Amino acid sequence: MTGRHAQDLSAALPSISGHQREELPIYLSHQQLKELLRVFDRRTRLGKRDYALALCLARLGLRAGEAARLSLDDLDWRQGWLRLAAPKGRRERHLPLPGEVGQALAAYLRSAPPKGTTRRLFRTVRSQRAMSPSWLSQRVGLAMARAGLGAPGKRAHLLRRTFATHLVQQGASLKAVADLLGHASLNTTQVYAKVNLPMLRAVAQPWPGEGRR
Repeated sequence: MTGRHAQDLSAALPSISGHQREELPIYLSHQQLKELLRVFDRRTRLGKRDYALALCLARLGLRAGEAARLSLDDLDWRQGWLRLAAPKGRRERHLPLPGEVGQALAAYLRSAPPKGTTRRLFRTVRSQRAMSPSWLSQRVGLAMARAGLGAPGKRAHLLRRTFATHLVQQGASLKAVADLLGHASLNTTQVYAKVNLPMLRAVAQPWPGEGRR
Protein backbone atom coordinates (compact mmCIF):
# COMPACT_ATOMS: atom_id res chain seq x y z
CA MET A 1 0.00 0.00 0.00
CA THR A 2 1.41 3.39 -0.98
CA GLY A 3 1.78 6.19 1.52
CA ARG A 4 -0.96 8.19 -0.18
CA HIS A 5 -3.41 5.28 -0.08
CA ALA A 6 -2.61 4.71 3.58
CA GLN A 7 -3.37 8.37 4.33
CA ASP A 8 -6.68 8.12 2.46
CA LEU A 9 -7.65 5.01 4.46
CA SER A 10 -6.65 6.66 7.73
CA ALA A 11 -8.81 9.68 6.94
CA ALA A 12 -11.80 7.44 6.25
CA LEU A 13 -11.68 5.76 9.67
CA PRO A 14 -13.95 7.29 12.33
CA SER A 15 -12.21 9.10 15.14
CA ILE A 16 -12.66 7.88 18.72
CA SER A 17 -13.08 10.58 21.31
CA GLY A 18 -12.85 10.00 25.01
CA HIS A 19 -16.35 11.24 25.82
CA GLN A 20 -17.93 8.68 23.46
CA ARG A 21 -16.23 5.65 25.04
CA GLU A 22 -18.50 3.52 27.21
CA GLU A 23 -16.85 1.99 30.26
CA LEU A 24 -17.66 -1.42 31.64
CA PRO A 25 -20.08 -1.23 34.57
CA ILE A 26 -18.46 -1.56 37.99
CA TYR A 27 -20.05 -4.29 40.10
CA LEU A 28 -19.43 -6.79 42.88
CA SER A 29 -18.56 -10.39 42.10
CA HIS A 30 -20.75 -13.13 43.57
CA GLN A 31 -18.11 -13.76 46.24
CA GLN A 32 -17.84 -10.06 47.13
CA LEU A 33 -21.60 -9.83 47.45
CA LYS A 34 -21.57 -12.81 49.81
CA GLU A 35 -18.88 -11.10 51.89
CA LEU A 36 -20.96 -7.94 52.06
CA LEU A 37 -24.12 -9.72 53.18
CA ARG A 38 -22.18 -11.56 55.91
CA VAL A 39 -21.15 -8.35 57.72
CA PHE A 40 -24.66 -7.49 58.91
CA ASP A 41 -25.30 -8.46 62.53
CA ARG A 42 -28.79 -9.90 62.17
CA ARG A 43 -29.10 -10.35 65.93
CA THR A 44 -29.79 -6.61 66.24
CA ARG A 45 -32.64 -4.45 64.95
CA LEU A 46 -30.20 -2.24 63.08
CA GLY A 47 -28.50 -5.22 61.47
CA LYS A 48 -31.83 -6.73 60.45
CA ARG A 49 -32.91 -3.44 58.85
CA ASP A 50 -29.69 -2.86 56.94
CA TYR A 51 -29.55 -6.48 55.79
CA ALA A 52 -33.11 -6.26 54.43
CA LEU A 53 -32.21 -2.97 52.77
CA ALA A 54 -29.11 -4.44 51.11
CA LEU A 55 -31.13 -7.37 49.79
CA CYS A 56 -33.74 -5.05 48.27
CA LEU A 57 -30.94 -3.32 46.37
CA ALA A 58 -28.90 -6.40 45.43
CA ARG A 59 -31.72 -8.88 44.69
CA LEU A 60 -34.31 -6.48 43.22
CA GLY A 61 -32.11 -3.80 41.68
CA LEU A 62 -33.91 -0.91 43.34
CA ARG A 63 -32.66 2.65 43.12
CA ALA A 64 -31.87 4.31 46.44
CA GLY A 65 -34.86 6.62 45.97
CA GLU A 66 -37.17 3.69 45.25
CA ALA A 67 -36.06 1.86 48.39
CA ALA A 68 -36.47 5.02 50.46
CA ARG A 69 -40.02 5.54 49.15
CA LEU A 70 -41.17 1.98 49.85
CA SER A 71 -44.29 1.82 51.98
CA LEU A 72 -45.70 -1.03 54.01
CA ASP A 73 -48.64 -0.87 51.62
CA ASP A 74 -46.33 -1.77 48.71
CA LEU A 75 -45.77 -5.28 50.08
CA ASP A 76 -48.18 -7.97 48.91
CA TRP A 77 -47.24 -10.88 51.13
CA ARG A 78 -50.02 -13.13 49.85
CA GLN A 79 -49.10 -12.82 46.17
CA GLY A 80 -45.36 -12.39 46.75
CA TRP A 81 -45.05 -9.06 44.96
CA LEU A 82 -43.48 -5.69 45.67
CA ARG A 83 -45.12 -2.63 44.13
CA LEU A 84 -43.00 0.32 43.10
CA ALA A 85 -45.02 3.50 42.81
CA ALA A 86 -44.37 5.49 39.65
CA PRO A 87 -42.66 8.85 40.13
CA LYS A 88 -43.11 11.45 37.42
CA GLY A 89 -42.06 10.18 34.00
CA ARG A 90 -41.90 6.49 34.97
CA ARG A 91 -44.37 3.63 35.04
CA GLU A 92 -45.45 1.65 38.09
CA ARG A 93 -43.66 -1.68 38.43
CA HIS A 94 -44.47 -4.90 40.23
CA LEU A 95 -41.49 -7.06 41.13
CA PRO A 96 -41.56 -10.65 42.36
CA LEU A 97 -40.49 -10.84 45.99
CA PRO A 98 -37.84 -13.59 46.38
CA GLY A 99 -38.16 -15.69 49.51
CA GLU A 100 -34.77 -14.52 50.76
CA VAL A 101 -35.87 -10.87 50.56
CA GLY A 102 -39.32 -11.53 52.02
CA GLN A 103 -37.86 -13.38 55.01
CA ALA A 104 -35.37 -10.58 55.69
CA LEU A 105 -38.12 -7.94 55.52
CA ALA A 106 -40.37 -9.95 57.82
CA ALA A 107 -37.55 -10.40 60.37
CA TYR A 108 -36.83 -6.68 60.28
CA LEU A 109 -40.47 -5.68 60.72
CA ARG A 110 -40.97 -8.12 63.59
CA SER A 111 -37.93 -6.68 65.39
CA ALA A 112 -38.91 -3.05 64.74
CA PRO A 113 -42.69 -2.82 64.24
CA PRO A 114 -43.85 0.55 62.86
CA LYS A 115 -44.90 3.13 65.42
CA GLY A 116 -46.99 6.23 64.96
CA THR A 117 -48.46 7.17 61.60
CA THR A 118 -45.50 6.47 59.33
CA ARG A 119 -45.98 3.83 56.65
CA ARG A 120 -42.45 4.01 55.27
CA LEU A 121 -40.71 0.66 55.22
CA PHE A 122 -37.16 1.77 56.00
CA ARG A 123 -37.03 3.95 59.12
CA THR A 124 -34.51 4.92 61.76
CA VAL A 125 -34.60 2.42 64.59
CA ARG A 126 -34.97 4.89 67.45
CA SER A 127 -36.97 7.86 66.15
CA GLN A 128 -38.89 6.01 63.42
CA ARG A 129 -38.07 8.72 60.89
CA ALA A 130 -38.13 7.78 57.21
CA MET A 131 -34.65 7.27 55.77
CA SER A 132 -33.64 9.53 52.89
CA PRO A 133 -32.04 8.05 49.74
CA SER A 134 -28.70 9.60 50.70
CA TRP A 135 -28.83 8.20 54.23
CA LEU A 136 -29.85 4.80 52.94
CA SER A 137 -26.96 4.75 50.47
CA GLN A 138 -24.51 5.74 53.22
CA ARG A 139 -25.58 2.71 55.24
CA VAL A 140 -24.62 0.48 52.31
CA GLY A 141 -21.25 2.22 52.05
CA LEU A 142 -20.50 1.66 55.72
CA ALA A 143 -21.28 -2.04 55.38
CA MET A 144 -19.04 -2.30 52.32
CA ALA A 145 -16.19 -0.70 54.26
CA ARG A 146 -16.63 -3.27 57.04
CA ALA A 147 -16.46 -6.00 54.42
CA GLY A 148 -13.19 -4.59 53.07
CA LEU A 149 -14.78 -3.55 49.78
CA GLY A 150 -13.75 0.10 49.73
CA ALA A 151 -14.05 3.31 51.69
CA PRO A 152 -17.40 4.45 53.09
CA GLY A 153 -19.57 6.42 50.71
CA LYS A 154 -22.88 6.38 48.88
CA ARG A 155 -22.91 2.90 47.43
CA ALA A 156 -26.54 1.90 46.83
CA HIS A 157 -26.24 2.21 43.05
CA LEU A 158 -23.33 -0.24 43.03
CA LEU A 159 -25.69 -2.96 44.26
CA ARG A 160 -28.18 -2.07 41.52
CA ARG A 161 -25.45 -2.45 38.90
CA THR A 162 -24.40 -5.72 40.53
CA PHE A 163 -27.95 -7.04 40.26
CA ALA A 164 -28.16 -6.17 36.56
CA THR A 165 -24.71 -7.52 35.75
CA HIS A 166 -25.32 -10.87 37.43
CA LEU A 167 -28.62 -11.27 35.58
CA VAL A 168 -26.99 -10.66 32.20
CA GLN A 169 -24.12 -13.03 33.01
CA GLN A 170 -26.69 -15.71 33.86
CA GLY A 171 -28.30 -15.34 30.42
CA ALA A 172 -31.15 -12.88 31.01
CA SER A 173 -32.04 -10.78 27.98
CA LEU A 174 -31.36 -7.05 28.01
CA LYS A 175 -35.10 -6.45 27.57
CA ALA A 176 -35.90 -8.47 30.71
CA VAL A 177 -33.22 -6.62 32.68
CA ALA A 178 -34.48 -3.25 31.41
CA ASP A 179 -38.01 -4.11 32.56
CA LEU A 180 -36.82 -5.11 36.02
CA LEU A 181 -34.69 -1.97 36.38
CA GLY A 182 -37.46 0.27 35.08
CA HIS A 183 -35.37 1.72 32.24
CA ALA A 184 -37.44 3.79 29.85
CA SER A 185 -35.07 3.00 26.97
CA LEU A 186 -33.16 -0.17 26.13
CA ASN A 187 -30.19 2.05 25.25
CA THR A 188 -29.68 2.64 28.98
CA THR A 189 -29.37 -1.10 29.56
CA GLN A 190 -27.08 -1.70 26.56
CA VAL A 191 -23.90 -1.19 28.60
CA TYR A 192 -24.55 -4.51 30.39
CA ALA A 193 -24.09 -6.42 27.13
CA LYS A 194 -20.35 -5.96 27.66
CA VAL A 195 -20.33 -8.10 30.81
CA ASN A 196 -21.93 -11.15 29.18
CA LEU A 197 -18.61 -12.92 28.61
CA PRO A 198 -20.07 -16.27 27.45
CA MET A 199 -22.09 -14.45 24.77
CA LEU A 200 -19.07 -12.42 23.66
CA ARG A 201 -16.95 -15.56 23.36
CA ALA A 202 -19.66 -17.24 21.31
CA VAL A 203 -19.89 -14.43 18.76
CA ALA A 204 -16.12 -13.92 18.52
CA GLN A 205 -15.12 -15.78 15.37
CA PRO A 206 -11.48 -16.71 14.59
CA TRP A 207 -9.66 -14.77 11.90
CA PRO A 208 -9.47 -16.54 8.51
CA GLY A 209 -6.63 -19.06 8.60
CA GLU A 210 -6.18 -18.79 12.39
CA GLY A 211 -7.26 -22.38 12.97
CA ARG A 212 -4.64 -23.74 10.55
CA ARG A 213 -1.63 -22.41 12.48
